[in-house]
Amino acid sequence: MYGYVVPFKEKLAMENFVLYRAFYCGLCKSTGKLFGQFPRFTTNYDMTFFGVFLHDCKTFDVSLKEESCICNPFKKKPIAKSSLVDEIAAVNIILSYYKAVDGVIDGEGVKMRMIKRVLKKPFKKASAICPEVERITREKYEALRRAEQGGFKGIDSAADCFASMLRDITECLLGESADEYKKGVAYNIGKLVYLIDALDDVDEDFAKKRYNPLIAEFGNYENREQFIRDNYDDLSFILNGTCNRAIADFNNIEFTQSRDLMQNILYHGIREKIKELLNSKKKLSKPKI
Repeated sequence: MYGYVVPFKEKLAMENFVLYRAFYCGLCKSTGKLFGQFPRFTTNYDMTFFGVFLHDCKTFDVSLKEESCICNPFKKKPIAKSSLVDEIAAVNIILSYYKAVDGVIDGEGVKMRMIKRVLKKPFKKASAICPEVERITREKYEALRRAEQGGFKGIDSAADCFASMLRDITECLLGESADEYKKGVAYNIGKLVYLIDALDDVDEDFAKKRYNPLIAEFGNYENREQFIRDNYDDLSFILNGTCNRAIADFNNIEFTQSRDLMQNILYHGIREKIKELLNSKKKLSKPKI
């Protein structure tokens, strides 16, 4: 996905940092085991959050094992392992493939065509593991593409395709454990990711005449700094309001394993990312946790 749903390290306790890294590394190693080494580049922080979230929602047992890493074979570190981690790795491949397909259609160049080609075989395997997730993702991306090609106006409606995709995937993975609050967290996180990405890409989208829901809504685009300055209050209200709705649903869920870690991400990490974006003069650099 993208990499906007991250912890706020300054307020992250060491045990939660270790747990977060264990889930990130677990997702990476499961991807390598199931789909080969190169697809491990799709590992990202947003899916790490969903891994933590889904395991706790499902009260799914996770074992932490000390293992070495391909990046540092001489030092062992905790790795989260479970059959659900493997399933989330498959979901991430499906999402990454369709993001590449979307990028090719949008004319994002050679990079997206290469990613699509590299992920074609892993995507087929991931689709066999999670066929319902593949169907949901395909249908939602098709709906999103139709909305974008029509120059759709209305921020909430434009974001709904991606947000409902994350909600429906969450419901699919949780099964009977799903409820309105858990689906609400997934929906609002999906909406946030879509809108934060739109604002982060606003310069590039304008230059290449690509659809951007924020430009379609506000229309007064000259450059990034001017656009954010002129629409600051509206952008802040939309992004922070969506975060507040995710937090409201989160507060109605009973967690047993990772509440403090997820609370750090929702209460502090995402808000810091929004603040950073609203004060940015260029596209955000890739985070490193």
